[in-house]
Amino acid sequence: MSEALETKDTVGVKATWQTSFASAISNGITKLLNLLSSVRFGVVLLILLVIGAMIGMLIQQQSVENFDQYYANLTPSQQLLWGKLGWFDIYHAWYFNALLLVLSLNIVLASIDRFPKAWTFISRPKLDASANWLKGQEQSAEVKLEGENRQSVAERISAACRSNGFKTKITEKGNRTFVFAEKNRWNRLGAYAVHVALLTIFLGGFMTAQFGSNGQMPLQPG
Repeated sequence: MSEALETKDTVGVKATWQTSFASAISNGITKLLNLLSSVRFGVVLLILLVIGAMIGMLIQQQSVENFDQYYANLTPSQQLLWGKLGWFDIYHAWYFNALLLVLSLNIVLASIDRFPKAWTFISRPKLDASANWLKGQEQSAEVKLEGENRQSVAERISAACRSNGFKTKITEKGNRTFVFAEKNRWNRLGAYAVHVALLTIFLGGFMTAQFGSNGQMPLQPG
């Protein structure tokens, strides 16, 4: 009897430990994905990448003509330090390519994370809202208007919005009338066009750095 109880206790402890371990792994993966899809993290990576590119512009790269002369004019400490850091060939440095890879992953994950919400705003806009939600917005105001009825007041508001380039829609819900107005709705997708452009530039730069080649062919007139 005691052996059976001990076996059950052992199985119970083992199952609890496995559940806790699986939960810890799941939480760790979730935190990692949240970090990789974070806009702030992407901005930090972009700043680091720009700094690396600036170093590559300010320090002559070893693939450039007359590099030997440039290298000879440096102090021994500059030669040693910049060489150890890979600044003479920074576009092939492992950390520069790692920044490109992680930033590209950040852009992809951030787009996947935020695109559904942006598309919902475009395809199924929220035509009504509660008074508390409206009052909680950064730009919120209460205006008293007089009219024959709510419909006439809503039409006046709608006409004023249309005169400023907004597209409007009037809806009724319960005993409330809502006037929804918007313009330039497709601007919400502008960020994703920028993301595609950045990924294209990164891919082109990576392919050029890894597989591109430079050469000279002297020509003489005649």
